[in-house]
Amino acid sequence: MLADLLVETATLSVRGDVSIEIAGLSSDSRAIAPGDVFVACPGRRTDGRQFVDQAIRSGAVAVVCEPPGPQNLSVPLILVPDAHRAIADLACSLYGHPSHHIGLVGVTGTDGKTTTTHMIAAILNGAGIHTGLMSTVAMNVGRAEERNRTSHTTPPATFIQKALAEMRSSGVQVAALEVSSHALELHRVQGCVFDCAVFTNLASEHLDFHGTFEAYRAAKAKLFAQLNREPAKSWGRLGVVNLDDPNASAMHAASSVPCIGFGLSDDAAVRAENIRERIDFTTFRLHTPDGDATIETRLPGRYNVLNWLGAIAAAQHFGATIEDVRRAAAEFRGVPGRLEQISCGQAFQVFVDFAHTPQALATALDMLRRHANGRIIALFGQAGNRDLNNRSRMAIAVAERADLAIVTSDDPYDEDPQSIVDDLAETLRQFGWTENLQFWRIVDRRAAIEFALNLARPGDCVFLAGRGPEEETVVAGRRLPLVDADVARAALARRRAA
Repeated sequence: MLADLLVETATLSVRGDVSIEIAGLSSDSRAIAPGDVFVACPGRRTDGRQFVDQAIRSGAVAVVCEPPGPQNLSVPLILVPDAHRAIADLACSLYGHPSHHIGLVGVTGTDGKTTTTHMIAAILNGAGIHTGLMSTVAMNVGRAEERNRTSHTTPPATFIQKALAEMRSSGVQVAALEVSSHALELHRVQGCVFDCAVFTNLASEHLDFHGTFEAYRAAKAKLFAQLNREPAKSWGRLGVVNLDDPNASAMHAASSVPCIGFGLSDDAAVRAENIRERIDFTTFRLHTPDGDATIETRLPGRYNVLNWLGAIAAAQHFGATIEDVRRAAAEFRGVPGRLEQISCGQAFQVFVDFAHTPQALATALDMLRRHANGRIIALFGQAGNRDLNNRSRMAIAVAERADLAIVTSDDPYDEDPQSIVDDLAETLRQFGWTENLQFWRIVDRRAAIEFALNLARPGDCVFLAGRGPEEETVVAGRRLPLVDADVARAALARRRAA
Protein backbone atom coordinates (compact mmCIF):
# COMPACT_ATOMS: atom_id res chain seq x y z
CA MET A 1 0.00 0.00 0.00
CA LEU A 2 1.29 3.46 -0.91
CA ALA A 3 0.51 4.82 2.56
CA ASP A 4 2.88 2.25 4.09
CA LEU A 5 5.71 3.27 1.78
CA LEU A 6 5.26 6.97 2.50
CA VAL A 7 6.03 6.37 6.17
CA GLU A 8 9.66 5.84 5.16
CA THR A 9 10.30 9.14 3.38
CA ALA A 10 9.93 12.81 4.21
CA THR A 11 6.76 14.43 2.84
CA LEU A 12 5.53 18.01 2.77
CA SER A 13 1.88 17.34 1.93
CA VAL A 14 -0.39 14.56 0.74
CA ARG A 15 -3.48 15.22 -1.40
CA GLY A 16 -5.86 12.40 -2.09
CA ASP A 17 -6.35 8.87 -0.79
CA VAL A 18 -3.01 7.05 -0.54
CA SER A 19 -4.47 3.85 0.91
CA ILE A 20 -4.09 2.22 -2.50
CA GLU A 21 -2.14 -0.76 -3.75
CA ILE A 22 0.66 -0.02 -6.18
CA ALA A 23 2.50 -2.14 -8.71
CA GLY A 24 5.79 -0.29 -8.93
CA LEU A 25 7.70 2.99 -9.09
CA SER A 26 9.36 4.91 -11.89
CA SER A 27 10.86 8.32 -12.53
CA ASP A 28 10.60 7.73 -16.30
CA SER A 29 7.14 8.54 -17.63
CA ARG A 30 7.85 6.37 -20.67
CA ALA A 31 8.28 3.31 -18.43
CA ILE A 32 5.10 3.77 -16.39
CA ALA A 33 2.78 0.76 -16.34
CA PRO A 34 -0.76 0.63 -14.92
CA GLY A 35 -0.64 0.72 -11.12
CA ASP A 36 2.74 2.46 -10.87
CA VAL A 37 3.64 5.58 -8.93
CA PHE A 38 5.31 8.29 -10.98
CA VAL A 39 8.08 10.15 -9.14
CA ALA A 40 8.77 13.36 -11.07
CA CYS A 41 12.43 14.16 -10.44
CA PRO A 42 14.10 17.40 -11.52
CA GLY A 43 16.89 16.98 -14.06
CA ARG A 44 19.62 19.13 -15.51
CA ARG A 45 17.75 19.71 -18.77
CA THR A 46 14.17 18.64 -18.14
CA ASP A 47 11.86 18.54 -15.15
CA GLY A 48 9.87 15.39 -14.52
CA ARG A 49 6.82 17.47 -13.66
CA GLN A 50 6.48 18.20 -17.39
CA PHE A 51 5.52 14.57 -17.93
CA VAL A 52 2.92 14.09 -15.18
CA ASP A 53 -0.02 14.04 -17.61
CA GLN A 54 1.75 11.50 -19.82
CA ALA A 55 2.44 9.27 -16.80
CA ILE A 56 -1.19 9.40 -15.69
CA ARG A 57 -2.37 8.51 -19.20
CA SER A 58 -0.06 5.50 -19.04
CA GLY A 59 -1.67 4.30 -15.81
CA ALA A 60 0.12 6.06 -12.94
CA VAL A 61 -2.04 5.85 -9.81
CA ALA A 62 -0.19 8.55 -7.86
CA VAL A 63 2.39 11.29 -8.41
CA VAL A 64 5.31 12.24 -6.18
CA CYS A 65 7.20 15.48 -6.84
CA GLU A 66 8.83 18.54 -5.32
CA PRO A 67 6.79 21.73 -4.99
CA PRO A 68 5.17 23.41 -6.74
CA GLY A 69 3.03 20.46 -7.73
CA PRO A 70 0.57 20.35 -10.61
CA GLN A 71 -3.04 21.29 -9.88
CA ASN A 72 -6.30 19.36 -10.28
CA LEU A 73 -4.82 15.89 -10.68
CA SER A 74 -7.08 12.88 -10.98
CA VAL A 75 -4.71 10.84 -8.79
CA PRO A 76 -3.14 11.44 -5.35
CA LEU A 77 -0.28 13.97 -5.24
CA ILE A 78 2.53 13.73 -2.68
CA LEU A 79 4.89 16.69 -2.34
CA VAL A 80 8.37 15.92 -1.01
CA PRO A 81 11.45 18.05 -0.25
CA ASP A 82 13.72 15.92 -2.47
CA ALA A 83 12.28 13.71 -5.20
CA HIS A 84 15.55 11.84 -5.83
CA ARG A 85 15.79 10.91 -2.17
CA ALA A 86 12.09 10.05 -2.04
CA ILE A 87 12.20 7.54 -4.90
CA ALA A 88 15.16 5.80 -3.27
CA ASP A 89 13.35 5.61 0.09
CA LEU A 90 10.17 4.33 -1.56
CA ALA A 91 12.06 1.75 -3.62
CA CYS A 92 13.84 0.40 -0.53
CA SER A 93 10.49 -0.02 1.20
CA LEU A 94 8.71 -1.48 -1.85
CA TYR A 95 11.35 -4.19 -2.29
CA GLY A 96 11.73 -5.01 1.39
CA HIS A 97 15.11 -3.39 2.13
CA PRO A 98 17.11 -6.18 0.44
CA SER A 99 20.52 -4.77 1.37
CA HIS A 100 19.69 -5.44 5.03
CA HIS A 101 19.88 -9.15 4.24
CA ILE A 102 22.92 -9.55 1.95
CA GLY A 103 26.46 -8.23 2.07
CA LEU A 104 27.11 -5.13 0.01
CA VAL A 105 30.41 -3.67 -1.18
CA GLY A 106 30.53 -0.40 -3.10
CA VAL A 107 33.44 0.72 -5.28
CA THR A 108 33.94 4.39 -6.13
CA GLY A 109 36.67 6.54 -7.68
CA THR A 110 37.50 8.11 -11.03
CA ASP A 111 39.23 5.18 -12.74
CA GLY A 112 39.32 1.46 -12.02
CA LYS A 113 35.83 1.14 -10.52
CA THR A 114 34.52 -1.36 -13.04
CA THR A 115 37.58 -3.60 -13.05
CA THR A 116 37.83 -3.58 -9.25
CA THR A 117 34.14 -4.45 -8.91
CA HIS A 118 34.54 -7.41 -11.28
CA MET A 119 37.70 -8.53 -9.45
CA ILE A 120 35.84 -8.57 -6.13
CA ALA A 121 33.09 -10.70 -7.64
CA ALA A 122 35.66 -13.05 -9.19
CA ILE A 123 37.47 -13.58 -5.89
CA LEU A 124 34.29 -14.09 -3.86
CA ASN A 125 32.62 -16.40 -6.37
CA GLY A 126 35.84 -18.39 -6.54
CA ALA A 127 35.75 -18.65 -2.76
CA GLY A 128 32.29 -20.21 -2.91
CA ILE A 129 30.55 -17.02 -1.78
CA HIS A 130 27.60 -16.50 -4.13
CA THR A 131 28.15 -12.96 -5.38
CA GLY A 132 26.02 -10.60 -7.43
CA LEU A 133 27.34 -7.76 -9.57
CA MET A 134 26.30 -4.34 -10.83
CA SER A 135 28.83 -2.42 -12.92
CA THR A 136 29.06 -0.15 -15.93
CA VAL A 137 29.55 -3.23 -18.09
CA ALA A 138 27.53 -6.04 -16.54
CA MET A 139 24.74 -7.13 -14.21
CA ASN A 140 24.40 -10.42 -12.40
CA VAL A 141 21.50 -10.87 -10.00
CA GLY A 142 22.62 -14.36 -9.10
CA ARG A 143 21.86 -16.39 -12.19
CA ALA A 144 24.09 -15.32 -15.10
CA GLU A 145 26.07 -12.27 -16.11
CA GLU A 146 24.37 -9.95 -18.60
CA ARG A 147 25.20 -6.64 -20.22
CA ASN A 148 24.29 -3.48 -18.32
CA ARG A 149 21.80 -1.89 -20.69
CA THR A 150 20.63 0.89 -18.36
CA SER A 151 23.08 3.51 -19.80
CA HIS A 152 24.13 4.28 -16.22
CA THR A 153 27.26 3.25 -14.32
CA THR A 154 25.01 3.02 -11.27
CA PRO A 155 21.36 2.47 -12.30
CA PRO A 156 18.37 4.35 -10.86
CA ALA A 157 17.34 3.53 -7.29
CA THR A 158 14.30 1.52 -8.38
CA PHE A 159 16.49 -0.70 -10.57
CA ILE A 160 19.07 -1.16 -7.80
CA GLN A 161 16.56 -2.17 -5.15
CA LYS A 162 14.71 -4.53 -7.49
CA ALA A 163 18.03 -6.13 -8.53
CA LEU A 164 19.14 -6.52 -4.91
CA ALA A 165 15.78 -8.13 -4.09
CA GLU A 166 16.26 -10.57 -6.97
CA MET A 167 19.75 -11.33 -5.69
CA ARG A 168 18.39 -12.08 -2.24
CA SER A 169 15.80 -14.44 -3.76
CA SER A 170 18.53 -16.13 -5.83
CA GLY A 171 20.62 -16.88 -2.76
CA VAL A 172 23.26 -14.22 -3.36
CA GLN A 173 25.33 -13.67 -0.23
CA VAL A 174 27.29 -10.56 -1.27
CA ALA A 175 26.72 -7.98 -4.00
CA ALA A 176 29.50 -5.88 -5.55
CA LEU A 177 28.23 -2.53 -6.78
CA GLU A 178 30.05 0.13 -8.81
CA VAL A 179 29.05 3.52 -7.41
CA SER A 180 29.42 6.72 -9.41
CA SER A 181 29.58 10.25 -8.04
CA HIS A 182 26.35 11.06 -9.90
CA ALA A 183 24.63 8.17 -8.13
CA LEU A 184 25.82 9.38 -4.74
CA GLU A 185 24.81 12.98 -5.39
CA LEU A 186 21.38 11.97 -6.76
CA HIS A 187 20.70 9.50 -3.90
CA ARG A 188 20.47 6.41 -6.15
CA VAL A 189 22.12 4.30 -3.44
CA GLN A 190 20.18 5.98 -0.63
CA GLY A 191 19.05 3.22 1.73
CA CYS A 192 21.70 0.74 0.61
CA VAL A 193 23.43 -0.66 3.69
CA PHE A 194 27.07 -1.06 2.69
CA ASP A 195 29.39 -3.37 4.59
CA CYS A 196 32.48 -2.27 2.69
CA ALA A 197 33.43 0.79 0.62
CA VAL A 198 36.42 0.88 -1.74
CA PHE A 199 38.11 4.03 -3.07
CA THR A 200 40.30 3.57 -6.17
CA ASN A 201 41.60 7.06 -7.03
CA LEU A 202 40.47 10.57 -7.88
CA ALA A 203 41.25 12.92 -10.75
CA SER A 204 39.46 15.92 -12.21
CA GLU A 205 36.32 14.63 -13.93
CA HIS A 206 32.58 15.39 -14.13
CA LEU A 207 33.13 19.00 -13.06
CA ASP A 208 30.38 19.91 -15.52
CA PHE A 209 28.05 18.21 -13.02
CA HIS A 210 29.72 18.83 -9.66
CA GLY A 211 31.11 22.30 -10.32
CA THR A 212 34.39 21.97 -8.42
CA PHE A 213 36.90 19.25 -7.68
CA GLU A 214 36.12 19.64 -3.96
CA ALA A 215 32.43 18.98 -4.60
CA TYR A 216 33.33 15.97 -6.74
CA ARG A 217 35.50 14.57 -3.94
CA ALA A 218 32.77 15.23 -1.38
CA ALA A 219 30.31 13.28 -3.53
CA LYS A 220 32.65 10.29 -3.64
CA ALA A 221 33.12 10.47 0.14
CA LYS A 222 29.36 10.02 0.63
CA LEU A 223 29.83 6.31 -0.02
CA PHE A 224 32.11 6.11 3.01
CA ALA A 225 29.71 8.21 5.07
CA GLN A 226 27.03 5.60 4.37
CA LEU A 227 29.11 3.04 6.26
CA ASN A 228 28.09 4.90 9.43
CA ARG A 229 24.38 4.23 8.91
CA GLU A 230 22.22 1.34 10.07
CA PRO A 231 23.34 -1.46 12.41
CA ALA A 232 26.29 -3.49 11.15
CA LYS A 233 25.66 -6.93 9.67
CA SER A 234 27.63 -10.05 10.54
CA TRP A 235 30.71 -9.03 8.51
CA GLY A 236 31.15 -5.71 10.26
CA ARG A 237 32.04 -2.61 8.25
CA LEU A 238 35.27 -1.59 6.56
CA GLY A 239 36.63 1.23 4.46
CA VAL A 240 39.27 0.37 1.84
CA VAL A 241 41.34 3.24 0.42
CA ASN A 242 44.19 3.66 -2.04
CA LEU A 243 46.97 5.22 0.02
CA ASP A 244 48.86 6.10 -3.16
CA ASP A 245 46.15 8.68 -3.90
CA PRO A 246 46.28 11.98 -1.96
CA ASN A 247 42.49 12.01 -1.60
CA ALA A 248 42.40 8.81 0.46
CA SER A 249 42.34 10.79 3.71
CA ALA A 250 39.12 12.54 2.68
CA MET A 251 37.41 9.17 2.21
CA HIS A 252 38.73 7.89 5.53
CA ALA A 253 37.61 11.05 7.33
CA ALA A 254 34.05 10.66 6.03
CA SER A 255 33.54 7.44 7.99
CA SER A 256 33.99 6.38 11.60
CA VAL A 257 34.41 2.66 10.79
CA PRO A 258 37.80 0.90 10.57
CA CYS A 259 39.74 1.62 7.41
CA ILE A 260 42.50 -0.35 5.67
CA GLY A 261 44.92 1.09 3.15
CA PHE A 262 46.27 -0.52 -0.01
CA GLY A 263 48.99 0.57 -2.39
CA LEU A 264 52.62 0.19 -3.34
CA SER A 265 54.08 2.02 -0.34
CA ASP A 266 55.42 0.30 2.77
CA ASP A 267 52.73 1.80 5.01
CA ALA A 268 49.91 0.08 3.09
CA ALA A 269 48.47 -2.90 4.95
CA VAL A 270 47.64 -4.55 1.62
CA ARG A 271 50.54 -3.90 -0.73
CA ALA A 272 52.44 -5.23 -3.72
CA GLU A 273 56.18 -5.59 -4.20
CA ASN A 274 58.46 -6.98 -6.92
CA ILE A 275 56.05 -6.15 -9.74
CA ARG A 276 57.02 -7.69 -13.06
CA GLU A 277 54.84 -6.97 -16.05
CA ARG A 278 54.45 -7.81 -19.71
CA ILE A 279 51.74 -6.69 -22.08
CA ASP A 280 49.67 -9.79 -21.27
CA PHE A 281 50.95 -10.90 -17.87
CA THR A 282 51.89 -9.45 -14.47
CA THR A 283 53.29 -10.98 -11.30
CA PHE A 284 53.75 -9.37 -7.90
CA ARG A 285 54.37 -10.30 -4.30
CA LEU A 286 51.26 -9.66 -2.24
CA HIS A 287 51.42 -8.74 1.44
CA THR A 288 48.23 -8.64 3.54
CA PRO A 289 47.41 -8.89 7.25
CA ASP A 290 46.11 -12.40 6.48
CA GLY A 291 49.28 -13.61 4.77
CA ASP A 292 51.50 -13.23 1.72
CA ALA A 293 51.58 -14.83 -1.72
CA THR A 294 53.00 -14.47 -5.20
CA ILE A 295 50.18 -13.41 -7.51
CA GLU A 296 50.12 -14.10 -11.23
CA THR A 297 47.51 -12.26 -13.29
CA ARG A 298 46.68 -12.06 -16.97
CA LEU A 299 46.12 -8.31 -16.71
CA PRO A 300 48.90 -5.85 -17.57
CA GLY A 301 49.82 -2.61 -15.85
CA ARG A 302 50.60 -1.34 -12.39
CA TYR A 303 47.17 0.27 -12.29
CA ASN A 304 45.65 -3.20 -12.46
CA VAL A 305 47.91 -4.25 -9.59
CA LEU A 306 46.32 -1.43 -7.58
CA ASN A 307 42.87 -2.59 -8.68
CA TRP A 308 43.74 -6.09 -7.46
CA LEU A 309 44.89 -4.74 -4.10
CA GLY A 310 41.64 -2.87 -3.49
CA ALA A 311 39.61 -5.90 -4.56
CA ILE A 312 41.66 -8.22 -2.35
CA ALA A 313 41.18 -6.05 0.75
CA ALA A 314 37.42 -5.96 0.15
CA ALA A 315 37.10 -9.68 -0.61
CA GLN A 316 39.07 -10.64 2.51
CA HIS A 317 36.56 -8.63 4.56
CA PHE A 318 33.89 -11.11 3.44
CA GLY A 319 36.01 -14.18 4.16
CA ALA A 320 38.09 -14.81 1.03
CA THR A 321 41.48 -16.40 1.66
CA ILE A 322 44.88 -15.81 0.10
CA GLU A 323 44.45 -19.02 -1.91
CA ASP A 324 41.08 -17.75 -3.21
CA VAL A 325 42.85 -14.56 -4.32
CA ARG A 326 45.70 -16.40 -6.00
CA ARG A 327 43.33 -18.67 -7.92
CA ALA A 328 41.01 -15.84 -9.02
CA ALA A 329 43.91 -13.68 -10.21
CA ALA A 330 45.22 -16.53 -12.37
CA GLU A 331 41.80 -17.19 -13.92
CA PHE A 332 40.30 -13.70 -14.31
CA ARG A 333 40.58 -12.53 -17.92
CA GLY A 334 39.56 -8.94 -17.39
CA VAL A 335 36.53 -6.83 -18.28
CA PRO A 336 35.42 -6.38 -21.90
CA GLY A 337 36.61 -3.06 -23.25
CA ARG A 338 39.28 -2.61 -20.58
CA LEU A 339 42.53 -2.92 -22.52
CA GLU A 340 40.86 -5.61 -24.61
CA GLN A 341 43.25 -6.98 -27.22
CA ILE A 342 41.89 -7.45 -30.74
CA SER A 343 43.78 -10.22 -32.52
CA CYS A 344 42.90 -11.05 -36.11
CA GLY A 345 46.28 -12.30 -37.28
CA GLN A 346 47.68 -8.81 -37.90
CA ALA A 347 51.38 -8.06 -37.37
CA PHE A 348 50.70 -5.25 -34.91
CA GLN A 349 48.81 -4.92 -31.65
CA VAL A 350 45.34 -3.41 -31.28
CA PHE A 351 43.72 -2.55 -27.96
CA VAL A 352 40.24 -1.23 -27.16
CA ASP A 353 39.99 0.64 -23.88
CA PHE A 354 37.51 2.72 -21.90
CA ALA A 355 40.14 5.35 -20.98
CA HIS A 356 38.22 8.61 -21.25
CA THR A 357 39.92 10.82 -18.66
CA PRO A 358 43.39 12.42 -18.83
CA GLN A 359 44.59 10.22 -15.98
CA ALA A 360 43.32 7.00 -17.56
CA LEU A 361 44.75 7.90 -20.97
CA ALA A 362 48.14 8.70 -19.49
CA THR A 363 48.23 5.55 -17.37
CA ALA A 364 47.31 3.22 -20.23
CA LEU A 365 49.67 4.87 -22.70
CA ASP A 366 52.53 4.77 -20.20
CA MET A 367 52.01 1.05 -19.82
CA LEU A 368 51.88 0.49 -23.59
CA ARG A 369 55.01 2.59 -24.07
CA ARG A 370 56.97 0.35 -21.71
CA HIS A 371 56.17 -2.67 -23.87
CA ALA A 372 55.78 -1.29 -27.40
CA ASN A 373 58.31 -2.32 -30.02
CA GLY A 374 57.07 0.12 -32.64
CA ARG A 375 55.00 3.27 -32.79
CA ILE A 376 51.97 3.97 -30.60
CA ILE A 377 48.99 5.19 -32.62
CA ALA A 378 46.35 6.64 -30.30
CA LEU A 379 42.75 7.24 -31.35
CA PHE A 380 40.82 9.40 -28.90
CA GLY A 381 38.17 12.07 -28.41
CA GLN A 382 36.07 13.41 -25.57
CA ALA A 383 32.41 12.90 -24.77
CA GLY A 384 30.18 15.93 -25.02
CA ASN A 385 28.90 17.86 -22.01
CA ARG A 386 32.06 17.10 -20.02
CA ASP A 387 34.62 19.25 -18.24
CA LEU A 388 36.07 21.52 -20.96
CA ASN A 389 39.38 21.81 -19.10
CA ASN A 390 39.94 18.09 -19.62
CA ARG A 391 40.12 18.51 -23.38
CA SER A 392 43.57 20.08 -23.30
CA ARG A 393 44.70 17.62 -20.61
CA MET A 394 43.62 14.64 -22.69
CA ALA A 395 45.36 15.94 -25.80
CA ILE A 396 48.54 16.60 -23.80
CA ALA A 397 48.41 13.09 -22.31
CA VAL A 398 48.39 11.71 -25.85
CA ALA A 399 51.00 14.14 -27.22
CA GLU A 400 53.45 13.28 -24.45
CA ARG A 401 53.15 9.52 -24.94
CA ALA A 402 51.99 8.55 -28.45
CA ASP A 403 53.76 8.82 -31.78
CA LEU A 404 50.68 9.43 -33.93
CA ALA A 405 47.10 10.36 -33.07
CA ILE A 406 43.67 10.34 -34.68
CA VAL A 407 41.23 12.78 -33.09
CA THR A 408 37.66 11.62 -33.48
CA SER A 409 34.13 11.64 -32.06
CA ASP A 410 33.35 10.05 -28.69
CA ASP A 411 29.66 10.24 -27.68
CA PRO A 412 29.15 13.96 -28.44
CA TYR A 413 25.57 13.92 -27.12
CA ASP A 414 24.12 17.35 -28.01
CA GLU A 415 27.47 19.05 -28.65
CA ASP A 416 28.84 19.55 -32.16
CA PRO A 417 31.32 16.66 -32.60
CA GLN A 418 33.40 18.73 -35.04
CA SER A 419 33.82 21.41 -32.38
CA ILE A 420 35.05 18.87 -29.82
CA VAL A 421 37.52 17.41 -32.30
CA ASP A 422 38.75 20.90 -33.22
CA ASP A 423 39.34 21.75 -29.54
CA LEU A 424 41.47 18.64 -29.05
CA ALA A 425 43.34 19.22 -32.29
CA GLU A 426 44.18 22.79 -31.30
CA THR A 427 45.98 21.56 -28.19
CA LEU A 428 47.99 19.09 -30.29
CA ARG A 429 48.98 21.95 -32.60
CA GLN A 430 49.99 24.10 -29.63
CA PHE A 431 52.08 21.18 -28.40
CA GLY A 432 53.99 21.31 -31.68
CA TRP A 433 52.35 18.45 -33.55
CA THR A 434 51.78 18.77 -37.30
CA GLU A 435 48.36 17.95 -38.73
CA ASN A 436 48.27 15.26 -41.44
CA LEU A 437 51.76 14.19 -40.42
CA GLN A 438 51.52 13.41 -36.70
CA PHE A 439 47.78 13.72 -36.15
CA TRP A 440 44.59 13.63 -38.17
CA ARG A 441 41.05 14.90 -37.53
CA ILE A 442 38.40 12.36 -38.57
CA VAL A 443 35.06 13.00 -36.92
CA ASP A 444 33.39 9.79 -38.12
CA ARG A 445 34.62 7.22 -35.60
CA ARG A 446 34.25 4.21 -37.90
CA ALA A 447 36.34 5.90 -40.57
CA ALA A 448 38.82 7.03 -37.91
CA ILE A 449 39.31 3.49 -36.61
CA GLU A 450 39.89 2.17 -40.12
CA PHE A 451 42.36 4.97 -40.83
CA ALA A 452 44.28 4.25 -37.61
CA LEU A 453 44.55 0.56 -38.42
CA ASN A 454 45.70 1.26 -41.97
CA LEU A 455 48.46 3.49 -40.60
CA ALA A 456 49.89 0.64 -38.56
CA ARG A 457 53.07 -1.15 -39.54
CA PRO A 458 54.44 -4.44 -38.13
CA GLY A 459 55.35 -3.99 -34.47
CA ASP A 460 53.14 -0.92 -33.94
CA CYS A 461 50.46 -0.61 -31.26
CA VAL A 462 47.04 0.91 -32.05
CA PHE A 463 45.16 2.17 -28.99
CA LEU A 464 41.42 2.84 -29.47
CA ALA A 465 40.46 4.86 -26.40
CA GLY A 466 37.32 6.28 -24.87
CA ARG A 467 34.41 3.92 -25.38
CA GLY A 468 35.55 0.44 -24.37
CA PRO A 469 32.64 -1.99 -24.54
CA GLU A 470 29.92 0.57 -25.25
CA GLU A 471 27.45 -0.58 -27.88
CA GLU A 472 25.89 2.76 -28.82
CA THR A 473 27.07 6.29 -29.44
CA VAL A 474 24.81 9.26 -28.74
CA VAL A 475 24.75 11.98 -31.38
CA ALA A 476 22.25 14.85 -31.20
CA GLY A 477 19.93 12.78 -29.03
CA ARG A 478 20.03 9.74 -31.32
CA ARG A 479 21.44 6.42 -30.13
CA LEU A 480 23.41 4.80 -32.92
CA PRO A 481 24.97 1.31 -32.78
CA LEU A 482 28.76 1.42 -32.54
CA VAL A 483 31.12 -1.13 -30.96
CA ASP A 484 34.80 -0.24 -31.36
CA ALA A 485 35.97 -3.84 -31.19
CA ASP A 486 33.56 -4.92 -33.93
CA VAL A 487 34.54 -1.99 -36.15
CA ALA A 488 38.21 -2.85 -35.62
CA ARG A 489 37.72 -6.52 -36.50
CA ALA A 490 35.84 -5.64 -39.68
CA ALA A 491 38.52 -3.13 -40.69
CA LEU A 492 41.29 -5.67 -40.06
CA ALA A 493 39.44 -8.20 -42.22
CA ARG A 494 39.26 -5.68 -45.07
CA ARG A 495 42.94 -4.90 -44.66
CA ARG A 496 43.83 -8.60 -44.94
CA ALA A 497 41.63 -9.00 -48.02
CA ALA A 498 43.09 -5.98 -49.80
